[in-house]
Amino acid sequence: MRFKFLQTMLLLTMSAGINAQSLKSWVWDNYKIKFQAPDNLVLKQNDATIFEAGNNNMYLDIYPKKGVQMTYDGMKSNLIQWAATTGIQYQAVNSSGQSQPIYLSNLNGFWGCAIDGTKDNLPATILLIVNPNDATLSFYIWVNYQQQYYHDAVAILKSFTPMDGSTANVQTQSNTQKKSTPVKPKKKKTTSSAPAF
Repeated sequence: MRFKFLQTMLLLTMSAGINAQSLKSWVWDNYKIKFQAPDNLVLKQNDATIFEAGNNNMYLDIYPKKGVQMTYDGMKSNLIQWAATTGIQYQAVNSSGQSQPIYLSNLNGFWGCAIDGTKDNLPATILLIVNPNDATLSFYIWVNYQQQYYHDAVAILKSFTPMDGSTANVQTQSNTQKKSTPVKPKKKKTTSSAPAF
């Protein structure tokens, strides 16, 4: 009996590790933000207007917005409008029992709101967060992923952290990015498109 229990636990541990991606630290110095993302993301666009990357399991888009200081109600309205524009389907209350948009009082110093939903039958989460050091700098964040990578998506979303910075573009901490063409996923999401607010 004890052997079967240990064998079962070993199999569960191994299967959990199979669906995990290796996360790497990324830094976007222009906007003084750092975050975790899979080390095998293929960059589709990486400039002052967007960070867009993906692989066969996950997509991550970040749209910075400068010059607008938003209230929480304004953020909720913008996020609801962005969800409608991009076709994200969501319930008024998420699976954790929280009303949506979810209020984020402290995400490593950022504050804002989030919506959990689906896009093209895959889980999707969108965030709108405000930099604690500059209330006129906010980030619209889109993560669309295959269900088995839920834990990676949560780790990525919880990793956004404000920082002191210099000037550069998004880069890995080791500053070694390979140029490659985007990988086409099995189920490609429709481009999330930049919020027009």
